[in-house]
Amino acid sequence: MKRILSIFLAFALTLSLCGCGDGAVNDDAEVTEATEATTKEETEVEPVVYTYDMSTLPEVSELEASDALTDPFTFLDGSYVDNEDDWARRVAEIKAMYQYYMYGIWRDGSDEELTYSLDGSTLTLYITRISTGATTSFTATVTLPDSKAPDGGYPVVVGMHSGISEDTMTANGYAVITLDYYAYAVASDDTNHTGAFYDLYPYGDDWQEQTGVLMAWSWGCSKILDALEAGLGDELDISCENTAVTGVSRWGKAAIVCGVYETRFKLVMPSCSGAGGVALFRYTSEGKTYDFSSVGASSSYTYTQNEPLSSLQASGEVGWFCDRFKEFKSVEYLPFDQHLLLSTIASEDRYLFIIGSCIYEDWVNAPSMWYAYVAAEYVYDYLGLSDHIAINIHQQGHAVIAEDVEYMADYFDYHVYGIEPELDLDDLKTSVFALEVNADESMEDFNKRWMDGLS
Repeated sequence: MKRILSIFLAFALTLSLCGCGDGAVNDDAEVTEATEATTKEETEVEPVVYTYDMSTLPEVSELEASDALTDPFTFLDGSYVDNEDDWARRVAEIKAMYQYYMYGIWRDGSDEELTYSLDGSTLTLYITRISTGATTSFTATVTLPDSKAPDGGYPVVVGMHSGISEDTMTANGYAVITLDYYAYAVASDDTNHTGAFYDLYPYGDDWQEQTGVLMAWSWGCSKILDALEAGLGDELDISCENTAVTGVSRWGKAAIVCGVYETRFKLVMPSCSGAGGVALFRYTSEGKTYDFSSVGASSSYTYTQNEPLSSLQASGEVGWFCDRFKEFKSVEYLPFDQHLLLSTIASEDRYLFIIGSCIYEDWVNAPSMWYAYVAAEYVYDYLGLSDHIAINIHQQGHAVIAEDVEYMADYFDYHVYGIEPELDLDDLKTSVFALEVNADESMEDFNKRWMDGLS
C-alpha cells in the first residue's frame, strides 16, 4: 500500500532514551511530556521525549533475515511512521535496538557527580557514581586558538584522540579538547573492560550491565561537555553549545555512536569509521573497480576485502560491542542498518558531517559509507533537514585531514554563525562515488520499498 509520509519538523526533536542511563530498564514504554515554555508572543510546548522498554525487544533468534536496506519508516511491529510524533517514537525504538543488540547500555550521567582541574593544557576529570560511591578520573588535552573568541565563546571540537588536524582547527577559531592516550584511560581497547568508565559501571553478565568500548569512549567525550557546563567553558571562553565530536577508524565508530546518544553535541563528525560505524552492513565493494582520476588518483582502483561481521565479532574487536552482538550469524538478521543510526541525529539544531577517503580504504568500505549517507539523506530530506547532513570523501588519508577541517569549519560557521563560506558547500552533497562511471545501479531505487510498504 502506498504511503505518504508527512513529517514537517519546525523544532528539534529530543530523542534521547530516558531511563536507560543508569542501567535500569523502564518497566513500561512511556511518554514524558516536557514542561511548557512561555515566550513573549506565544506558549510553546517542548517536544515529547519517548522512552522504550528494551526488555520487550525480540531475541536475536526471533529476528527474520532480510537483505534489503532496513526501512527507517517501519516499526518493528510492521506499523508505519505517518507523522512527526511517530518519527519520534521510531527514533526511540532505533536507539533502543542499537543498545540492546550492538553497542550496549548508554549512561547519561544522571547518577554522577563531576569536578575538574586544569593545569596548563592538561584537563583532569574526576567522576563519582552517586549510587555506589565509586570514583574515577582521566585526562584530556586542551588547545585554544590564538584568535579572540566570538560572542558565546569558541566553538569546540572534542576528539576521541589527538592527531585530528588540531592546528587547522585552531587556525579556524575552534578550540580542541582531545582525550589522552587514544581514550584507553577511559576504556581499554579489548575485552578486559577496564578503565575509568568500567570503574563506575563494571561490565557484567546481565545485558543491562553491558556497555561496549565504543559506547564507553563516547561517555568519555560526554564528560568533557559536563566539565564545560561545570565552569570550564566560562574559564576558557569556550561555548557549551557549539560543540562537535570526532574520531578516526575505531574512534570514528565511537564518534557516530557518541553523536547519537550524547545529543548535546551540535556537530557529529565520524571519520573513516567503516563497519560498525557509518558503513552499511548490507553493501560490499569487494571486487568493484572505481575511477578516481577526478580526484587525482587511479582511474582503475579495485577494492579488496571489506571488514566483515566476523572481524567485528573476533577477539580483537568484539569488546567494542555488547555480548548479544556475537549472536548474529549474518548481517541479514540485523534489524537495522547504519543509515538508521545516522538518521537518529536529524534534528533542527544538530548536524552530521561524515568523513571518508577514496583510496586505501578497502577495509573500511568507503563506497558503503557513501551509500549510508545517501540512504540517511533520504530521511533528512523528508524531515525537511537536507542541509543538516554532509559528507566529504577526500582522496587519501585514514584520518581527519586539513581539507576535512576547512570544509567542516565553513559548513559549521555558515549554519551556526551565518558566516558566508569560502568553499562550495555543494561539494558536501556529493562524492566521487556519485559519478556516473562509479555509481552502483543497484542502489538507485533502494528506497522504493520504503514508500510502497513492501519491505
